Amino acid sequence: MSELETRFKELVALVDATPKDQVEGRLAGLPGGVPAALDTVYEQLTSTFNPAKAGGEGGIFQYEVATAGGVQEYHLVVADGACTVGKGTREDADVVIGVKVVDMLLMATGKLSGQKAFVTGKLKLRGNAFFGMKQGEWFD
Repeated sequence: MSELETRFKELVALVDATPKDQVEGRLAGLPGGVPAALDTVYEQLTSTFNPAKAGGEGGIFQYEVATAGGVQEYHLVVADGACTVGKGTREDADVVIGVKVVDMLLMATGKLSGQKAFVTGKLKLRGNAFFGMKQGEWFD
């Protein structure tokens, strides 16, 4: 098992064992805190990119993750059959996805679907919402 897989497995276990309203506080007390947990989520997400499902398409997903310490920004760039992650804002993003850290962690660990998060208002999209839905199609 890779280091990333181990970190992600530990994150899933923490989310599973912690009441939703206490997840962010528990993460804050760990080495690297919430930013380290989000780094793990986005690194894991890039590893689940399936270029065959993207069918040669590409674009930029911008994430604004609301935390107690402020908004953490990440972006995923899909181009030329590859997916990369970076921190910060991409002004050329096709879609901006806003979500609270706990809901992002629930989605990343399979406890909340992106579709349900969107319908219930836990996930907000700005820009090309149709493109935003492709994340569910392009990632395993």
